[in-house]
Amino acid sequence: MTAAALTGSPASFDVDAFLARERDRVNAALDTLAPAVAQGASHTLREAMLYALATPGKRLRPALCAAAYGVLRPGPVPDAVYRLACAVEIVHTYSLVHDDLPCMDDDDLRRGRPTVHVVYGCGTALLAGAALIPAAVRVLDGAARELGLDAPARGRLVAELCGAGGALGMVGGQWLDLRAEQPDARVDAEGLERIHRLKTGALLAASLRIGARAAGADEARLEALTAYGRELGLAFQIVDDVLDVTRTADELGKTAGKDVDAGKATYPSLFGLQRAREMAVERMGRAVDALRAAGIHSAELEALAAYVLERGR
Repeated sequence: MTAAALTGSPASFDVDAFLARERDRVNAALDTLAPAVAQGASHTLREAMLYALATPGKRLRPALCAAAYGVLRPGPVPDAVYRLACAVEIVHTYSLVHDDLPCMDDDDLRRGRPTVHVVYGCGTALLAGAALIPAAVRVLDGAARELGLDAPARGRLVAELCGAGGALGMVGGQWLDLRAEQPDARVDAEGLERIHRLKTGALLAASLRIGARAAGADEARLEALTAYGRELGLAFQIVDDVLDVTRTADELGKTAGKDVDAGKATYPSLFGLQRAREMAVERMGRAVDALRAAGIHSAELEALAAYVLERGR
């Protein structure tokens, strides 16, 4: 079964064109924000921060943030929402800078370019990543002010971003992932899901929650979008694991086969390639079902789910 058949997305909806438009808006917002994000940093640190922010990417998380806002506020999405969404992308960027370090995944290639530590050294990369975290909060608060949100509402957005990026989210998932690499570690299906619900799913879900909260979502729609994000995060990770063993470094834009070489537990290693592919489809189906059960019919969000399933890198 194809992703389009599962979602029932309109055949006329061009997800590639949609994503290209979203990337253009996010990249334009990032280009505008980058000088202020790195302002005041010493020359080399500033250059490393700007290099990290300029790394090309899918911009999936900010696209989800903007789409969630659009679900609740139909019509053109304001530029300030894309600046809000950039805060999520900045946190995601910091995580990639740190993930690539020798003490973590030890990768020399990210999105087709040398990683930040390869270009600027480990110490500078570590500090550049750390500097992006408070910068993301400043960007988030500033964009939320532009949207007219009051102090309590802005505080809730900051709590969403920091919670997803911290020990109860992305950082906690990365720590569990590191533990799972130890020679005596035994990771079962439940443990693997927990790792990726935190490491990948938390920030994806937060992207949607931030966009929805900024638009004034009620609790039912907020929870539906959260459920969609969590299932989408697992589908994303399963596909990532499959691509790691089926694609080349040139195709992926990063080093292929590292999880296998490191002896990591992955969905293909636990379930086999075919079952892993089936599980990704199942998770995507649950994501779309969560939206529809709450009366949310979004061609954009359903198309993004299909994209996650069918992406090639």
